[in-house]
Formats: sequence, structure tokens, C-alpha cells
Amino acid sequence: MRNQFALYRINPLTSGKALWHKTFEEVRDMGIPVRIELYRPYHLELLEKKEPVMEIWKQIENSAEVSDVLVLNQKGEISCFYINPDYPRRITGFLQIQTSGTIITPDTRDYEIEGYPGKWTTADDIIIDGQQFFLMEHQQFRRQAAMIVLDSYGKKVIEDCKNGFDREIKEKLYHYIHESGSSIQKEQLRRLEFWQRFFENGTYERSWESGIEVNYDGIDGCVNHQKLDPGKSLKEIPEKPKKRQSVIRKLRQKQIEIAKKSGKPIPRYLEQQMVREKA
Repeated sequence: MRNQFALYRINPLTSGKALWHKTFEEVRDMGIPVRIELYRPYHLELLEKKEPVMEIWKQIENSAEVSDVLVLNQKGEISCFYINPDYPRRITGFLQIQTSGTIITPDTRDYEIEGYPGKWTTADDIIIDGQQFFLMEHQQFRRQAAMIVLDSYGKKVIEDCKNGFDREIKEKLYHYIHESGSSIQKEQLRRLEFWQRFFENGTYERSWESGIEVNYDGIDGCVNHQKLDPGKSLKEIPEKPKKRQSVIRKLRQKQIEIAKKSGKPIPRYLEQQMVREKA
């Protein structure tokens, strides 16, 4: 949000060395995009107040080289200028805010906007308060058709833009950022207050476990109780399930009882079974 400017110079270790000392017109004819990854910063200076770009140009004219890029930050609004021999030329796409889900870039072409016929291309971009917006131009009719402003996610922000990012459009963007930021902050505060009330009055665990625990005596922060079956009371629920008895074991016990009653000797394998059970 400070008033400041930075100067970027070609990095000779990149493919940007082909742009060194080339004029804006030469670079445009070469078709090489001017991007920050081809440059490196070499000067940063704070400004006491908001100054026009031509005033800054006069200050750096003797030190800046042709093909340098001037990045100007005026209270959160960022603009980029290519240093030409005569005066700085405003350029687009030098900076790009890369975020997850970004679908619009300075190189976007053949883009279809819902509700608008034809295909669209990026004509200009602007960064305000850390958010990047793109001016979309109709590929067939160009400036004969009204332009549209989208954010980097492809969401329509402003329609019917006739003069690009003029003062009126910038004011609308500031208002849009303020409104969207306020709504997000309000939602975050609402959620924080909601959970804070739960923790303060002790109902957080109750709301979490009440549909799972058998009764409120079990509200302890751990979901570890059986759910009460419909139509049953607590008394009808057995405290511990009974252990199932082996059918073969029952049969052998019955054989031993019959042998004792009839006075017959108990089979050897049954005697071994009785010994094992006593052990």
C-alpha cells in the first residue's frame, strides 16, 4: 500500500538477453513477451506522495537503460512501463499473480464468456490491492464492442467497459474489492463467534455427541458409546453381550453325563477333554 517504484533490468542468464537495449517497437515486432522471469530487480525507492509516471521518468532518465521495466505501486495499484528512448510505454502482463484455480492470464485467447457471443482475448490487466483483473476484448470486433473485466478466475466483475481501465472503472474495482473483502471478513467473524459460544457454554461436545452417545452421562469428548436403538430403554440394553458356547462342547458334556449315569467307562478322548477344561 506504499507509494514506491522498482526498476527491473534484463537478466543475461535468461532468454531475455535478446531484449537487451531493444526499443518497445522492436520488441513488439519480435513477438517476445516481456515477463518478470526474464528480469531481475536492481533499484527500489519509496515515494513521499503519489506522483505521475512522467515525473518519476525524469528522476531515473539518466540511470535507467532502454529495455528496463519500471514497476510503479501507487497505494496498492500497480502499473508497469517499458523504458523507451523517448518515454516509458505502459505494458501489460509483466507481473502475474499465480494462484490455485487461475484460468485467465495476460496471454489468454479464444476465451468464451458465458452470456456473451464470440471469443475473447486479454487486452490489458491491472493489479489492485493484490488482486489481478483482466480487460477482455472481443477478438472479432475489437474495440468496436464493449469490453468486459474479469478476475483471474474468470468471474465477471464489470461489463460494458468502453475506455479500458479509466478512472471510473478503477473506482468500481476498488468498491468491488472492498465489498468482497467485507463479506469474507463478516463470514469469518460469524463462524468464529459461533464456535466461541459453543466452547464457552459447554454445548460444543453436547452438540457433537448427542446424536451418538447413549445418554448425557457419556458426554466426555469421545464418541465411544453405543447408540440407543429405537423403542428400547436403557434397562433393556445388555451391559455386556453373552459369550457364545460351542455346540461340540455341549455335546461332549452330555456324553460324559450319560456315561456316568449308565455306569459305563468314559471314552478316552472325553477324559482328555475333561483334563484340558480343568487345566
